[in-house]
Amino acid sequence: MGKRKAPEPDPDRLRRQEAGTYRSEDDRFEVREADAGWFVVDTTSMNEFGQELIHGPYPTLKVAQSALSDLRRANDAPKRRVPKNRVGKGKGARKAAPPERQPEPEPEPEPPSWIDELAKTDASHVRRMIAALEKEGVADAEAVVRRDRDGLLPAVATRRVEDRLAILVANLPEEHRDAARAITQRVAEVLSAEGTSAGRSLPGWALVEIGPGDNPPGRRIDLRR
Repeated sequence: MGKRKAPEPDPDRLRRQEAGTYRSEDDRFEVREADAGWFVVDTTSMNEFGQELIHGPYPTLKVAQSALSDLRRANDAPKRRVPKNRVGKGKGARKAAPPERQPEPEPEPEPPSWIDELAKTDASHVRRMIAALEKEGVADAEAVVRRDRDGLLPAVATRRVEDRLAILVANLPEEHRDAARAITQRVAEVLSAEGTSAGRSLPGWALVEIGPGDNPPGRRIDLRR
C-alpha cells in the first residue's frame, strides 16, 4: 500500500491554536472568536493608531476563512517593475547617466483633526473608544464616536446593540432572516418607546446607556428606524 499523498499547500487553510483561535497555514492571518462574531487579524499590517489591523465581524468561522484570499489580495498591492534605462541597443550599450535628483519638496503639515483639538484627557479617551470599536469590527468607528460626543443620543451604545442584533439575524438560515429582522425590529420598538405607555398605573421600562464610570449617563437608547 502506497503512502498517502500530502495535501497541497494552502495559505488559507486554518490550524486550531486554542479554543476560539485559528491561524492560517502561512501564519499571516489569525482568526479569533468574540461576542460579536469572528474577526480576522492581519499580523503583517497595522491601522493608523498602531493597533492590529482587524477585519470583521463575520457570522461564522467558515465565512471568515472564505474572506482570507480577498483580504490577502486587497492588502498586497502589486509592485510595478521599472525597466532599466540604457542608451543604444545590443552588445556594448552603455547605461544612461542617472537623472540629477531634485530635492523633494517639504510636505505640508496636515491640519489638526477634531481629536487633536480636544483636551489631552478627552483626546486619550476618544482614541481608546475608537480603538475598542475597531476591535469589535466597526468600520466607521471614528464617525460613531464623534456623533456620540457631539450629539444628544448615545451613538456608541446604540450602534453596539444594532450590530449584535444584526449578527443574530445573519447567523440564521437565509430563508428565516426576513422574518427575524421583522421580529427584532418590533422588539426594538417595544424596548425603545413602549415602556411608559401604561402611564403611572404600572411599572414601565427604559433602555438606557450605562457608562464605564460610577455615574452612568442614562441617555435613552432608541433603536427605532
